[in-house]
Amino acid sequence: MKKYVSCFLFFLVLTAGCLVSLFVLTIDPPRQQAAEVQMTESVEQPALAEGSGEEEMAHLVLNQEAVEPEPVKDSFCLVAEEGYLIVYDDSLATVNLFTHMPLSDFPPVEQERLMEGIWFPTMAEIFSYLESYTS
Repeated sequence: MKKYVSCFLFFLVLTAGCLVSLFVLTIDPPRQQAAEVQMTESVEQPALAEGSGEEEMAHLVLNQEAVEPEPVKDSFCLVAEEGYLIVYDDSLATVNLFTHMPLSDFPPVEQERLMEGIWFPTMAEIFSYLESYTS
């Protein structure tokens, strides 16, 4: 019986020691110091604004070229074939997704549009469209 008590006490002491050492290891004082340094650096004024009294000098423009966004091309077509919705790529040759959603779940006006095919720029917009009519 003394063996079991001594084994149980050894297990308890070992477990308590592991828990205490893990707690000590998780305390991370350098992380606190880094947060304090980061806060003090964010309060400081920019280097360009210190010497001059003008507010405009603080904002430096590196790239002065006019950037025009590229036009978004429609790259996915949602079409109803054989009573179900299918997503094709921009060439209409490759099936990207077979939805298993029946065409009968949609209103008659949308059924006509789906029979002709609806173009979408991204798959996320297709999922949004399908979710709006199925929920």
